[in-house]
Amino acid sequence: MLLELVLFFTLAAAITTAVVMVPGLVRARAWAAIPLGLAIFIGAGGLTGLLAHDPVAATVLPLFGVGAVIETRRHLPQWSFLAAQLLSALLVASVVYLVYAGAQPFVDGLGPLGIAGSFVLLLLEASALALSVYYLFEILDVFSRRTRIAHRAESSYQPPVAIQVPCYNEPIEVVRETLTALSQLDYPDLVVQVVDNNTRDPQVWQPLEALCAKLGPRFQFIHLERWPGYKAGALNEATRRLPAHITILGIVDADYIVSPGFLTEMVGHFADDRVAFVQTPQNYRDWKDSGYLRGLFYSYRYFFDVTMPGRANRNAIIFAGTMGLIRRSALERIGGWEESVITEDAEASLRMLGLGSIGVFEPSAWGEGLMPLSFDGLKKQRFRWALGGIQILRRQWRELLPFTAHRLHLTWGQRLHYLFGSVHWFGDLLTVGFTLLLLLTAVAAAIHHRLPVRELTGPILIVPLAFLVTGVLRGLWALRRAERCSWGDALRALGIWFALSWVVTLAVVRGLLSRQAAFLRTPKQKAGGNRLWPAVRSSAVESTLAVLAIAGAIVMLAAAPAIPTAVLALMLLFEAWIFGSAPWASFAAEGIQLTPFRRIYGRSAQNTGDRPDAPTRAAALIPGALALVVVGVLAYGLLNAPQSGPPGQADLPTIGTITQRQLPATGPAPTPSAAPTPTLTPTPSPSPSVRPTPSPSVSASP
Repeated sequence: MLLELVLFFTLAAAITTAVVMVPGLVRARAWAAIPLGLAIFIGAGGLTGLLAHDPVAATVLPLFGVGAVIETRRHLPQWSFLAAQLLSALLVASVVYLVYAGAQPFVDGLGPLGIAGSFVLLLLEASALALSVYYLFEILDVFSRRTRIAHRAESSYQPPVAIQVPCYNEPIEVVRETLTALSQLDYPDLVVQVVDNNTRDPQVWQPLEALCAKLGPRFQFIHLERWPGYKAGALNEATRRLPAHITILGIVDADYIVSPGFLTEMVGHFADDRVAFVQTPQNYRDWKDSGYLRGLFYSYRYFFDVTMPGRANRNAIIFAGTMGLIRRSALERIGGWEESVITEDAEASLRMLGLGSIGVFEPSAWGEGLMPLSFDGLKKQRFRWALGGIQILRRQWRELLPFTAHRLHLTWGQRLHYLFGSVHWFGDLLTVGFTLLLLLTAVAAAIHHRLPVRELTGPILIVPLAFLVTGVLRGLWALRRAERCSWGDALRALGIWFALSWVVTLAVVRGLLSRQAAFLRTPKQKAGGNRLWPAVRSSAVESTLAVLAIAGAIVMLAAAPAIPTAVLALMLLFEAWIFGSAPWASFAAEGIQLTPFRRIYGRSAQNTGDRPDAPTRAAALIPGALALVVVGVLAYGLLNAPQSGPPGQADLPTIGTITQRQLPATGPAPTPSAAPTPTLTPTPSPSPSVRPTPSPSVSASP
């Protein structure tokens, strides 16, 4: 019966995914959604009966589906019925699949090595499926919810405000636009504090000091030489130098042009004493002329159009580091910015929420910044965000788990959002792990061995493929619906999430192995000349993995041509797409037209990703060494496993069995990396938040 349940809920989730992508149906009223949902369940039951040769399943299984929807809708009454059906179907399919897969090593009579290997695989699959369910929950919580949590601003409340502009090695031409816009803010009691942190060349920071003097008494300039603590350390010192009567702090990055009404419209939220911080979206300018920049823009915006509204429903937003306001007393209450965490903004918001405060998300954008023009700069930025997310997890994991001792008074919703906001970065590490496993499967096929793990055979083969395909489709649909972009731009945004998978993996491993923050070094490219070779060189590891994945798919099909092998080959080609996106993104970024201002901005630390206190190159060697150890262990297990047939017989390497029907076996279930994040990481999510893998997560976090 487990097999039938897995197939039924997987098919129901796949069909419901296709249905909710039809415009307007994700919020369909009950009178339309209930008959449609029943029809989906009946159809999924009939298909399951055919695949499993079990006619009883066609009549019994839809009842399980209806029960799951009713229970989900009971906990999420603000959602539409179809949204509840999609979430419940994917959740139940994932849980039942894991139960089924967990039992297979014992049913198949595997030895200790096979049981251990299968258990490791099960952990990988469970992690990937948990992320996929979370990404789907995030999407549906925004697109299907009929009620919104809103906080009212009191327009007459106008406390003293200080806008802090942190700078490091910024060209005066870039910062001039930012400070000129701030000089035009329509607000009575305002100080603008320009904080230059560790810029060593006086010819860079002294013109900035002169500009502040020219703009008038509202502007204060601070130059901090050899100052510790990164941006957090500089802002802590700047805050100590502020007049005591300043009660609200604002953070604006050095490349942002702020609209005049920003403070007038946003400060009124602080009339409520419970409000600790207010965050507005990070928006961008100068991106419409390039396909690569359009994809990058939409990959960034996903976090503020999907992830943050979903978090706001449970008072779980993050402070994203720019275009936000924070109550000075709330910041001082937690001891200021944490200088050992390089995403100090998100870490501080977690601690403030844990003291019972409110974080307000205002969806209207009040400023526009500039995005990195080079792929190297983008990789450094994403490395920093991912590393910060892992640092937060290491520091606060006890506060985020449900059944541990807590100092912070967080709700369940806040814990889960912050927990997944940190662990979603592991989706890219899972992607690398599944890719290595699939490559070993291809090697096993070529030498007629099998991996020492469970097998997948029979109808269950459609489950991992269905998870993969529907996850990608949901990510693209969410991008198009949130950003109103074309399919081409949605694919570019997805490609950029994918392109950052290896960089995020490096950051995750670095964060797990060391408490010391370090930034990523990337190879510098020479201007002009051939664009292809620099693009491949700057993403050498990703290019190698993509080529290996393509070669593995070809070798597997040549060594053991069969339908199961074709399924595995498709999964390998999907991994090749993920890692092949890195040289594509690097090549596309090289094609950006460099206007005079873009050339100037190219020197900005906002573009290059450079920061003071850069790491040693040895830090980048740790993940590579770890990967070699893992590959060595797996290869040893592979080469010492008994052959599954007589010499010369083309046996398929396998991972998981489900039925006694003697169909050819297949390999590992892939990460549902196809959910929004890389796995379908929003990653892109500020600081820590969510990549995208496609993970829209954007998980991308500023």
